Amino acid sequence: MKKLPKKIILSGVVFLLSYQAVAASFYNEEDALRLRLRNDFRRAERPSAGSDKNIYAWVQGAALEYNSSYYQDIIGVDIGGFYVYKLGARDNWSTRWYLDGHDSFGRYTAALKLKLSNNLSIKAGRMVTDSLYSGQEDLPIINASSQRTVPTLSDAVLMKYSIDKNYDIYAMYRYGVYYYSDVAEGVHRTGPIDPKSYRHDLFRPQYITSLVFHDSCNYYAASSLWQEDVALQLMGKTTTCYPLAPDRKDKLKAEFTAFYANLDGMTAELDGPKDTSLLSGQLSYIHPVGSLFFGVGKTGGKLNRIAGIDTDLGYPFDLSIDRNHSDMWSYQLGATLNMPGNSFIGIAETLTNGYETYHHDVRIRGAGTNLLFGWQAAQGKLQGLKIFVALNRAREHRNGSALGDRLDYYDSKVNIQYDFTMK
Repeated sequence: MKKLPKKIILSGVVFLLSYQAVAASFYNEEDALRLRLRNDFRRAERPSAGSDKNIYAWVQGAALEYNSSYYQDIIGVDIGGFYVYKLGARDNWSTRWYLDGHDSFGRYTAALKLKLSNNLSIKAGRMVTDSLYSGQEDLPIINASSQRTVPTLSDAVLMKYSIDKNYDIYAMYRYGVYYYSDVAEGVHRTGPIDPKSYRHDLFRPQYITSLVFHDSCNYYAASSLWQEDVALQLMGKTTTCYPLAPDRKDKLKAEFTAFYANLDGMTAELDGPKDTSLLSGQLSYIHPVGSLFFGVGKTGGKLNRIAGIDTDLGYPFDLSIDRNHSDMWSYQLGATLNMPGNSFIGIAETLTNGYETYHHDVRIRGAGTNLLFGWQAAQGKLQGLKIFVALNRAREHRNGSALGDRLDYYDSKVNIQYDFTMK
């Protein structure tokens, strides 16, 4: 395994010492076999979850993945097996989608790759579509970060056409998908959620297109999705860095995300708003010593949960309190400090202000503190090992809510991951 760059990644709802450079290399055009061992521990009290407020899960995950080169420079395969073994859970407590209820479970991937030219390639079958897991480009709508032991998966046909070294076009026909909250249903057909069974019994494929520009310091991506009886979705992301001087190692980094969804057909007939939106941005000052960052986000009306569209896509993050209720503002100020031994510590303060539902009958004011620690082994026999710990305390005031006027949260999360790659 190659030596990893020493850097901090701030990504959506979590930031940690990143293995993305190594993870991305696994998906390059060469034969590679990777064993990923991941141990996840979660203990939390989340009163907004109602009867599932007590959370405890301890699991051991194992993923064996093989990505081939292109035989005769034309055809290849990408296959994998994922298994999550229960180490700990408690009766009548939630496992927060780390397990299938309280049971161990497995998933698999199997996709065929075709290289039609140096600029055009196609992948078809079941594949990983999780940028945080894979380290690949964060394609809006196509990719989603699972934050769980098993990554987001898609049954799909994906085409990539490279116009030149900076511009790429993606097109996807997706007919099946697996998000972390689908652990009980498994990989399922794409379509609207049945209000009675809470399953995806009606098939409606997704048609997705993306245009991406990237260079050494900039990333711009725009995606659209059309799905009959569900929604039209539009999403854009930008990342730009500004070196403060040619001879300096510090820089500013600006990130922005915009999202819009308009419900269609039977999903539009559900109670609640017919469309929603999100605007969010983050400005970071990055220095070899550490980083400072400030993020803000604003959501539109909260859709009916059966719509299956989540607006928790902004940069302010918190282990406990949501940032995606109706017409909710969220703010975050934080810092990280790089420590000796390839480790870091961090703190992030989050504030929220919005409404419990689109009726605006219960106002939510929340505050949370996140403490973070990360370490990775950059060399020696432990190279490939990383540890991430997050601790959280938070409180929400919801005067008049059925959940209570004051909700107190705590959360602890530990992730230990080891990657062993053979090429």
